[in-house]
Parts: sequence; structure tokens; C-alpha cells
Amino acid sequence: MASRFLRSTISRLPPIARRDEQIARLKRTAAKRAADVARSYSKPSFRRLVYAERRLASHLRELDPSDRGQVVTRKLTSYSFAASHGVDVPHVFAVWKQPEHIEWDDLPDEVVIKSNGGTAALGVLPLRRAPGGWRVVTTSDTVEPSEIVDLLRVRAAARLVHGPYFAEELLGRGVGDVLPNDVKIYAFYGEISHVLLRRVSVHGDSSATAFRVVFPDGADAGPVIRGMTHDESIPVPPNLGAMCDAAARLSLGIPRAHVRVDMYDIDGRMVFGEFTPRPGNPMDYEPGLDEAIGHIWERAQARVLNDLLDGADLRLRYGEHRA
Repeated sequence: MASRFLRSTISRLPPIARRDEQIARLKRTAAKRAADVARSYSKPSFRRLVYAERRLASHLRELDPSDRGQVVTRKLTSYSFAASHGVDVPHVFAVWKQPEHIEWDDLPDEVVIKSNGGTAALGVLPLRRAPGGWRVVTTSDTVEPSEIVDLLRVRAAARLVHGPYFAEELLGRGVGDVLPNDVKIYAFYGEISHVLLRRVSVHGDSSATAFRVVFPDGADAGPVIRGMTHDESIPVPPNLGAMCDAAARLSLGIPRAHVRVDMYDIDGRMVFGEFTPRPGNPMDYEPGLDEAIGHIWERAQARVLNDLLDGADLRLRYGEHRA
């Protein structure tokens, strides 16, 4: 009895009472978060669908390593596909099987060296000819051709880039020593959810990258990516509507629920960049938008399945301009 009285008396002491109250509050918060998580799994989620798609792609590679399910991630194939649908692509000067085959003396003074496949921008080098070699645009780094070759070979050995390797025009010509803004259009088998505008101040430096999210009509979405600064100073391309129309048309030729279509606006010239079916960083969108995009993804998946039932297949559907 005395022991119970003692415990009751101690629990009423201010420090102990505050501790118990805090513990109880933390337990209530944890229970609420657990309930929110449990409920969220009953809702569509763009982020979870991206991760699931990446796992499925890994399983597909185990079943068939021929790359037939990953074809839109190969840049040269993507260029051919986009051009067949009447979408402008960068001019390619030359293609080589290995980086040591690059003919540096024959290249223009401004050029982008690319690998046909690669992780993030590890196979992309925007260059300007400089005394003693080449300078990476947006940086003061001057490198010799042998250093670039060695870099690509190391990254290829680590399976971060894949050949062949090619040289293409430097879009925007690096005027003012800057690169053109990326216009990343999220396409779902003919439907566009939103557009991610990205400005890269220093090539290869993610900390020098700014973002802005807009809707297809150009309306600003606000700071909807958690943990990322929303930069409203990034301009909306005047031809955004045409770019979204082109991205929607291209996505209908890729019988998959989702593909991100990266494009550029070069003084009114709409240029295709690449396809990204499974973004490496799916972004942490605020819950409402994440769910809304998830709904769009699931509706797109239903349309793909419906077309398959009507006799379509999963091969790329080239346009009438195919060479």
C-alpha cells in the first residue's frame, strides 16, 4: 500500500509529470503516424510506383538481358524514335564504339560527348575547346582528351555508363557559360501530370541545381517537393504547351504507364533530350500531389492494358517519319 502511495506521489512531482506527459504525447504521435502510413497504402502513390517499376525492371533483366524492355533508356534509339514522331533532336556529329576512338581534332569547338546509356549525367560532358585541351562548360576545369577517355572507361568498368559514345551539338552553345534549362515533362500514356523545370548552374554539381514545378498550362505548383527549394525565378518556356503536346504524343508510342520526357527550349526551338522511365530520384512530393500523380499513373496503366486486350503489343510505336 505504501509502495503504491509512493509511486502515486512521485508521479505527481512536476518533473516526473512532465516526463510522463511527453512520453504519452510521443506515443499518441507515433500511433497517429502509424495509422496514417497504414491508410496511405490504400491510396495511389507516384513515389511507390516508381520504386515498384524499378524492381520490375530488375526482374525483367534477370529474365531477359537483351535490353528489349529498356530500349527507351538508350539515347541514340530515343533520338531515332523521337525524330520519327516529328520532334527535333540534337544533331549528332559522330558515333564511336569505344571512348578511345573519339576523333578529337575533327570535332567542333563546342560539343557534348555522351554515352548511349548511363546513370544520371555521368555519361554527359558539355565541352568547349580551350588551350591545352577542353573546358567543361559552367566550370573552369580544363581537361585533356586522354583524361576524358580515362574517365569514361572507368565509369564504363563500373557499369555507370554504356557505349557506344557520340558527339552532339551543344544546345544553346553555352552562351554566357550556362546550360539550357531542363524541361522534364511527366507523361502517362498520353496524359501530362506536371513539369519539373531544372536549372543547372555548375555541370555535375547537384548542390548548384534549382527546381520549379509547374502544371502543363504553366501555372506554378508552389513548393510541392519536400526538402527542396522551389525557385520561381526559373522561367516557364513560352512554348510549354507545344512541348507537353509533343511529350504526350511520344508517350503514346511507348506502351508503358509512365515515362518522363526531357526537353529543351532553345530560343523557341523545341528539342528532345531523353526519356527517363524510372527517375533515379522520384522526388518527395507532398502527399496530395503524390496521390494525384499516382491516380494518373494507375489510369494510364489501365489504358495500356486495355490496348493490349484489343490486340496491341509492348513494342515501340515509331512514327511516320522513321528513317
